[in-house]
Amino acid sequence: MIKLINLEIKKFKLIKYWKGVLGANLGFVIFIGMVYFLNKVEEEIPFENFEMASTIISAVVSATFIIFASVILAKLVIDEYKNKSIDLMFTYPISRKKIMSAKLIIVMVFTFMTVLFSTLFLNGLVYIMDVTFDILPGDISIQELINSVWKSFFIAFAAAGLSLIPLLIGMLRKSSSATIVSSIFLVTLTSSVSNNFTFSSVMTVSISLALLGIIIGWLSIRNVEKTDL
Repeated sequence: MIKLINLEIKKFKLIKYWKGVLGANLGFVIFIGMVYFLNKVEEEIPFENFEMASTIISAVVSATFIIFASVILAKLVIDEYKNKSIDLMFTYPISRKKIMSAKLIIVMVFTFMTVLFSTLFLNGLVYIMDVTFDILPGDISIQELINSVWKSFFIAFAAAGLSLIPLLIGMLRKSSSATIVSSIFLVTLTSSVSNNFTFSSVMTVSISLALLGIIIGWLSIRNVEKTDL
């Protein structure tokens, strides 16, 4: 499976997408900086507390990389079917389901890693800015930092599972655009923030969302041995 995953990464030159990840994080940093300076000019507090800042960051990061993952998913799976290039891969002495599973693993791992490390990086940046510029009321406690780390893991896990859900729509419609549009619709439902709460910020909910995504991903490829979708 590892060799198959490496083959897919080389075939589609997926390493280049890390430039997009770095660009997205640069955009996040600029956004946080703008929020701080605009609120400073108006003499307002940008975030009520660290939990609020962390919740908003995790929601924005999650939404961004779930959509990002849908682009990769469309390239790895949907475009292969549309261009009939997957027919060649299906002639390999490897089960079709194993080939498709390798593609889904790539998307899940990419989403998990980008959401986790981006969230941790940006939370750390907010902490440093608070220590330097005092952007939050009061001090950030060690317990708050620990909680944000745990929350980041669960949110990344949920995002990894959710990233597979657009595949079902994409396979049914045989459309890359449908895959991406469905991911946008998905993040509007799961990444909205209300009273420092998002669906994926709760452990049980994040695990449920991740499992739901994995199940839907499996349903999308369950008949791949029998027919070309």
